[in-house]
Amino acid sequence: MAFATNGETCVFYERMAAGDGPAVILLAGAGRPSTDFDGLFAAPLVAAGLVPIRVDNRDTGRSTALVDAVPDLPAIRAAALGNGDALPPYGIADMASDVLAVMDAEAIDRAHFIGRSIGGLIAQQLAVRHPDRVVSLSLIMAMSRSMADVIPDAALDRLMAENIADEAAYVERQIGVAQANAMAQDFDAERISAEARIAWRHGIHRGGTARHFAASLAAPDLRAALDAVRVPTLILHGRHDKVIPLARAAETAAAIPGATFEIDETMGHDGPPRLRAAWARRIAAHLAAADPNLHPKSHM
Repeated sequence: MAFATNGETCVFYERMAAGDGPAVILLAGAGRPSTDFDGLFAAPLVAAGLVPIRVDNRDTGRSTALVDAVPDLPAIRAAALGNGDALPPYGIADMASDVLAVMDAEAIDRAHFIGRSIGGLIAQQLAVRHPDRVVSLSLIMAMSRSMADVIPDAALDRLMAENIADEAAYVERQIGVAQANAMAQDFDAERISAEARIAWRHGIHRGGTARHFAASLAAPDLRAALDAVRVPTLILHGRHDKVIPLARAAETAAAIPGATFEIDETMGHDGPPRLRAAWARRIAAHLAAADPNLHPKSHM
């Protein structure tokens, strides 16, 4: 466990394996700490000879949180649609710079990247602006531009009003999120509660999800620039994702030359254990195909 520094931002990260194998950097979704990438997810990557490094994006976990910055999400959404000039507290480029700080702190010249939701958007930003630092991309729940045109103001108002007082309230929130976004077959209140407690104790910060949404609403459209990306890319998306439309993932795949796009018919906008394990096995195979020095092993 360690910290990297990017200006006034401290970024927490953790190596999940010893050794000097190729680094694979794990970037979680909006408002979510790095604990979303657990041992179940890391095991197939480690077995393939990789060194997973999970990163707390700013405003999550043990990284710097800007709890006094309250974004006006409807105004930022309007600006992204061409009506106004409201800005988020920080942008996707700033979050990408945090990741570069981690790489520099660990003397990592190039890495594989696994990004979930906004984490994938950060990874794409790095591939576009710093192609020399990116070996491959694995994007789960992918988008490559602002979601301003598909997120209603009512949803943003709820995020701005959200005030999670304690662990019990966060557990209740996560159960509600799972009921809204997950597949019914994956709903397990006990499991969801346990994972929520792990996340809370690692670090859930007031307004963190709203600030991440602000950054994603103001995100640049990367599609044209992605045409220059020349790294092996895998995109995994759920047919039933209610947060990021399937069309957003499809256009991301179309924008990246040679990208592999796989649709999971049993996946929403959630990461239950069965999917975490499946994602990791598929990504390990993807990375092995990109690097003959890797040897993925069957991991149950």
